Amino acid sequence: METEPLVPTRKDSFEAETKLFKDHAHSDNEAQVYDVRRQVIARSLVPCIVEGLKSEVKQSPPLLLWDDRGLSLFDAILESPQYYPARREWALLRKTIQDIARNIPNRNRVVELGAGNMKKTELLLHTLQGQQKRVEYLACDVDESALRRGISELRARFEGSSPYITIHGLLGTYEDCAAWLNLKSGGLPTSLIWLGNSMANFTPEQASKYVQSFLSSGSSMIIALDGCQDQREIAESYEGQCNREFILNGLSNANQILDDNVFAVNDWGFCGNWDPDLCMHESFYVAQKDLTVNVCGETYRFKSGETMRSIKSGKWPRAKVLEICNNAGGRVKELWMDENQSYGVYVVEKV
Repeated sequence: METEPLVPTRKDSFEAETKLFKDHAHSDNEAQVYDVRRQVIARSLVPCIVEGLKSEVKQSPPLLLWDDRGLSLFDAILESPQYYPARREWALLRKTIQDIARNIPNRNRVVELGAGNMKKTELLLHTLQGQQKRVEYLACDVDESALRRGISELRARFEGSSPYITIHGLLGTYEDCAAWLNLKSGGLPTSLIWLGNSMANFTPEQASKYVQSFLSSGSSMIIALDGCQDQREIAESYEGQCNREFILNGLSNANQILDDNVFAVNDWGFCGNWDPDLCMHESFYVAQKDLTVNVCGETYRFKSGETMRSIKSGKWPRAKVLEICNNAGGRVKELWMDENQSYGVYVVEKV
């Protein structure tokens, strides 16, 4: 089954679709990235920054973390020996990748949410190629330069040498991707890949709404989630120097978006907190002295030691994941756990 081709534009391309499964090879490696944003992401973050400063519990939009430099800093976290989630997920994926790939049908659209450095993507696509499945792979991310770079590298490895894999990018947020899929699924089977415990950057209620939105488009989902409850391991993974640099870069990105040095980065520190009752780790900016922040004509004051939340990372046991999927109108069709019975990969489909 085919749909009309996406028209690559910088704006107003939300209505477009992709022509899939063409037997063709590209003679160049220029990344094809299609813009599915309903509004420019940087511009949309300004009211989110203001809203977070006004909230009772001050917080900043997590999307501030994922500019090009932030992605590079996060790659350093992934490679650090202290960061157990990457090691456990990679070991589990390598062990189960054949079974995971068998849950992706032939002649299928594969959309990866928050694709990042695409190391895991390459493993999956090699496996699908080995199973002789024709797939259109679409990486969805919010940073255009990193997305284009990753797509170019993947196309250099696969297209022209593989008759099975075609590769493109989708520039947009999770919400943009869900809206595009719901509007333009066209009955085409789609498998959504959501790895890296990224779904747990939201509350369980928010995560359930995302799953419901994606499943309503007719997609199935393959989700990787961390359920570790060891406070020491979590602190070592989320509260080191690499994490500090990654989190504080969010303030630098906020300054760039606001076109003003609103947050003097040297006036802010970093801390983390593990809440075992919520199975949630949170990262915070910490005011190092009394501060005044001026944004869009409004003034916000921070006492020395006052915090502003940056990002959450849930650590959901298997039972919690099943509950989240059930609340979304989905069911876990198949799952694999690591040797610690903490890190899991879940195949989810609509009931």
